[in-house]
Amino acid sequence: MKTTTLKKITGNGLLTLLLLSLILATGCGIKRKTTTAGEISQTDRTVEILAVNDMHAAIDNFPRFAFMVDSLRAIYPHMLLFSGGDNQTGNPVNDQYPQKGLPMIELMNALQFDLSSIGNHEFDSKLDGFSFLTHQADFPFVCANLDPPEELLFRIDPYKIITLPNGVRLVITSVLHINEGGIPDTHPENVQGFSFTDPFETAAGHLHLRDSGDLLIFLNHFGFENDVELALQLPPHAIDIIIGAHSHTKVDKEQLHNGILITQAERKLKYATLIKFVVKPNGTVERSMQLLTVGENGSERADIRAMVDRYNDNPVLKEQIAVAEDGFSSYEQVGYLMVDALRATTKADIALINPGGVRIDHLPRGPVSVLNIYSMDPFGNETVLLNLTGEEIRSMHINAFKLDEFLPIYPSGMTTRYTLHPDGNVKEVHFFMPDGSPLNMKKSYTVVMNNYMASVYQYEHQDPGTGLFLPTAESLIEYLRTLKQIPSYRDEKRVEIR
Repeated sequence: MKTTTLKKITGNGLLTLLLLSLILATGCGIKRKTTTAGEISQTDRTVEILAVNDMHAAIDNFPRFAFMVDSLRAIYPHMLLFSGGDNQTGNPVNDQYPQKGLPMIELMNALQFDLSSIGNHEFDSKLDGFSFLTHQADFPFVCANLDPPEELLFRIDPYKIITLPNGVRLVITSVLHINEGGIPDTHPENVQGFSFTDPFETAAGHLHLRDSGDLLIFLNHFGFENDVELALQLPPHAIDIIIGAHSHTKVDKEQLHNGILITQAERKLKYATLIKFVVKPNGTVERSMQLLTVGENGSERADIRAMVDRYNDNPVLKEQIAVAEDGFSSYEQVGYLMVDALRATTKADIALINPGGVRIDHLPRGPVSVLNIYSMDPFGNETVLLNLTGEEIRSMHINAFKLDEFLPIYPSGMTTRYTLHPDGNVKEVHFFMPDGSPLNMKKSYTVVMNNYMASVYQYEHQDPGTGLFLPTAESLIEYLRTLKQIPSYRDEKRVEIR
């Protein structure tokens, strides 16, 4: 997903950076070369890190990944294993587990992860669930720009220091992407009691950590474009590396920005990044990275395969509920099926779903299972019914477009035509009924959507909405059980962007 650039460093933050720049410029030798015994190392010291990000509960890749990790540890006995966050959400086997998210934590424990940053989907387990998972993990979580609620215990630290047997001290911190609403990309209820600070300013305020070790590492869940922007705002070489996440960017060759190496390994354990450092006796650091293919195929670790098979043995998720006459090949097609189900089960005039609410972009022709439905809609969102005028529907679409990273809302019961300004923002939106006639902008319509949209979208409307106490995924399951045969959506077009 594309990330947006947040507030840049200004005011006191800029003054702090100028002072740091002078300090770094006068100390360009980077004198971080003492061992734990306080003695100057006379030899090169190496550090190896294997980093993944946005795994999104891709548990089927873990047996292969475990074999890869073991093979690398045979070569690099002290290799560290890091995750850039979003370990959760994306696989119903994990998401619908009795203790939501526990399979991923147990698998990460089995592979002996050393550290994970916080991604926005870590909050999907709700407050109690997220707190529980941080205590089940054998590894710490880091994030510098959040403060957890005091009434719940979360094992989250602003930074961690790891000292390797060769004496190299690594200081690892992290910043999390915050959207225009001032929270991560999750339902507001999931972060009640948390407070968040600006990632750019928080990062600048943690550069002092460089004095606490030989390497300063940012394990960010911020998005590649924002990581680059951050690197350009900081003093040159202020950070040794930014290990990134959130935007699902495949970085397959060295990205050096302002003397800072930036990596990211796409998503769902398709890849992992092997990062190597050589700390020289004079304190200078050499860096390199290599993107490795993980995937599902190849040699596996037997005990991890047994764990994954046990998680996958879920007859409830395997139940077939319908048959697709044709394959689905885009988020748009899958989204249309989801909103058609929502409109049919609620008998609303119009149904809408945000683009981020559609989590798969393909569905094969043939049997459709409960597992497929929870893969489309993993969040447990509830259904909300609102009475909105055409003008209010228009206001929603205009305000949501930028929040949804310049992607359109998927409709049922109408079609939509966006006209954009040259900068990509919405100039105008027009709506049409199924017969082609314009939507009456003064008339009130019953509009159904998920409670994430109802809570997050900021637009002028009179009706606050009524919760129907029906999860949107359950609505889709009910619809497909009745439908039995899913028609083709191959040629369905309901949104035009000019």
